Amino acid sequence: MRPPADPSSPVGFVLGVDLLHIFPLEGATFLCPADVTDPRTSQRILEVLPGGRADVILSDMAPNATGFRDLDHDRLISLCLTLLSVTPDILQPGGTFLCKTWAGSQSRRLQRRLTEEFQNVRIIKPEASRKESSEVYFLATQYHGRKGAVKQ
Repeated sequence: MRPPADPSSPVGFVLGVDLLHIFPLEGATFLCPADVTDPRTSQRILEVLPGGRADVILSDMAPNATGFRDLDHDRLISLCLTLLSVTPDILQPGGTFLCKTWAGSQSRRLQRRLTEEFQNVRIIKPEASRKESSEVYFLATQYHGRKGAVKQ
């Protein structure tokens, strides 16, 4: 990756993971096709991450919509929880987790899980998101892991 024009700007490593093929993007590495729900993908991520850990996990994934709002919401929450389950292996202590979800009955469940593993958790509705859209993002910062969890 080429350094930014401003030397005081941070330089990082960007890794994208997607079910579909992604055309190359300068300065980024992609694992695709890859499924974050497959344990082999976590291993592949660890193999390509410099230092073996990420500072940020950012997820914009969503299931294919069925048209049934509650089912689609439940499936998206499940994806977010699956991604959260790999954070102990991938995310650095003090790291950040950002995931998209649709507001619904299972949102509190995800929020509770995030508060068990992160110091700060908040819900963000992007300005670009339509007012009538239920799309929101959970932003969780200062990763510390689950209290009482056994680290491997």
